[in-house]
Amino acid sequence: MEIVNLITNNNDTIVTEVIDESIDVMSGYLFQYFDTDVIFSRTGDDRNKTVLKHLKNIVMFEVSIRRKCPISKYIEDGKNEALLWLEKVSEGKIKPPLPIRMTDSNGDGTPDTPATFMKTGSNKKYSNHW
Repeated sequence: MEIVNLITNNNDTIVTEVIDESIDVMSGYLFQYFDTDVIFSRTGDDRNKTVLKHLKNIVMFEVSIRRKCPISKYIEDGKNEALLWLEKVSEGKIKPPLPIRMTDSNGDGTPDTPATFMKTGSNKKYSNHW
């Protein structure tokens, strides 16, 4: 806790703002398939440990930038690992055990169908030079 106070200069407002911003960044990657309201409202042992780890890494990086502290390789590597994980999740390459977002499939206003993982892309183009 001392290091947090040192980095934030005992200003909890900075940490709260950065946590909220970082949750928003993570939600941008996760919302397509997962229920981000449920994910980020959980507390204690109900939280997904991987999401929590990556959120902490992003927060540490952002707080260091906000306070103009030197960014260690450890902090930068943690942020890069978090963003890589988020990209892979958003592309459907990693499917973590998170609550799936429900969609309204029959128009009655009640979400009733889980969001599906849809991977888009195309095959590699080959050119033939005969």
